Amino acid sequence: MEASRRVVYCEGDKTFRYRANLELRTAIRVLEEVGHFRVRNEQELYNGLKKIDWAPWLKVDGNLWIDCVTQSERFRNGVYLSQLFKDAIVDQFREKTGERPSVDKENADLYLHLHVDRENYVSVSLNSSGAGLHRRGYRKRTGGAPLNEVLAAGMLCLAGYDGEVPFVDPMCGSGTIVAEAAMIAAHQAPGLHRDFAFQRWPDFDAGLWSSIRQDALNAIRRPPHPIHGSDIDELTVNLARLTLDRTGLLPHVQLTEADFKHAVAPTPVSEENGGLVVMNPPYEMRLQTGDIEGFYEMIGDTLKTNWQGYSAWIISGNSDALKSVGLKTSKRIPMMNGPIEVRFCRYDLYKGSKE
Repeated sequence: MEASRRVVYCEGDKTFRYRANLELRTAIRVLEEVGHFRVRNEQELYNGLKKIDWAPWLKVDGNLWIDCVTQSERFRNGVYLSQLFKDAIVDQFREKTGERPSVDKENADLYLHLHVDRENYVSVSLNSSGAGLHRRGYRKRTGGAPLNEVLAAGMLCLAGYDGEVPFVDPMCGSGTIVAEAAMIAAHQAPGLHRDFAFQRWPDFDAGLWSSIRQDALNAIRRPPHPIHGSDIDELTVNLARLTLDRTGLLPHVQLTEADFKHAVAPTPVSEENGGLVVMNPPYEMRLQTGDIEGFYEMIGDTLKTNWQGYSAWIISGNSDALKSVGLKTSKRIPMMNGPIEVRFCRYDLYKGSKE
């Protein structure tokens, strides 16, 4: 296994392919490279793509879809590169059979990914996931400014959450963070409620997939500690309840309508490791609160007074408002929430002084 920028390279068999898609919480997609070469012009790119035998992966009457990412100064237009890729595949089939596959994003039998880097090296991959792995299948409607599921899961991993302490999201919105926390605590694989592109591949092994999926179902446990979500808005709490219901974990999560100022912390597990609070408060640029500095000051005062013994993490894209929390950060992690640059900050809430 080798980690690089925004990608992890690894080797594995069909079992690995299936388990990776089913179990990975913080990946966007699982790609399988089938070609890697360097090009100087469009003709070389077309020739390289056409050289790959696509018949093992796609029937002549099948559907395909291609997405492209390019960092090349020479090949800047991703839409054009996708079209060129499609032409290479279609021409290969037409020359061999006189017929051609079609392009259909929603009903593709084969999803493909083309990446061109700054040095004009081309990576051609089969997308075994299809739709991004953030699409868990549990979120149908959302409230204002929801987090991406993969980002929410990544935040929980960075916070060290494993389900072995009480968890609270006191501004839960439509419930994404709470849902991801509940799945982690229950050892529930995030991909249990969706389908994947590899299920339409010619080499799909239904028996192996059924066995792997059953193993994942057998691994689910009852979360050992409380999981709480609350929000000041009743409609939003109802959306969160629908979200948790689709995960199958609603009976193990307490959702309430409550103002954070009056939220009560669950009893800590121990004096050293009380529990975890994770929240995504308004940034003001997305949801208007009026006095944003005062709102964040209230968050800090409430944490300091009512949540002693806990660790609190706040994600926000408003750096000035974060200063109003008035608590010392023990970690400050930069990340992106969609197009918004944010900080994920940790606050250790001691009983008395740290000393």
